[in-house]
Amino acid sequence: MDATRLVVVTAAALGAARTETEVVREAWQAGALARAVGGVLAATGPPAQRAGARGLQETGDTGAPPCLRPRADRLTSVADPPRALDALDALLGEAVHALIPLAATAAESGTYADCMETIEALGNCRDAVGILRGLWAEATEEAARENRSTAGAVIRDAARDDENQ
Repeated sequence: MDATRLVVVTAAALGAARTETEVVREAWQAGALARAVGGVLAATGPPAQRAGARGLQETGDTGAPPCLRPRADRLTSVADPPRALDALDALLGEAVHALIPLAATAAESGTYADCMETIEALGNCRDAVGILRGLWAEATEEAARENRSTAGAVIRDAARDDENQ
């Protein structure tokens, strides 16, 4: 399944979560998805973005229990990396915002600690997504500059050819 589609599925599950356990589980899912997207982009993305993608892959260990099967296991592609990264950033922000009230009202210190650990991990993921988004934007701008430069050279060459005839 494509990354953007998985982000949408995970965001819907987060929005439907009603209990503390469900909210924390969906926050873990968001972190797992961020790491998976980083892994795919580190393996298949352009060389200029691979280091940033590895950074995303390595961030955000949310301490999810091993028995939790991450939805991210269904990730097969990242068809539109800038779009997927934008959606992922929004999802991670939503997950953090869903955890804050749980942490604030946690009756058990274990729940509070889990929430705070997950909030920190998701914040690290968001930082890594921001770096990777910046690398992608920089590459896009560079490609646009090169295209403009090439187009200008083609036009100048065509004008010279026209003058010489």
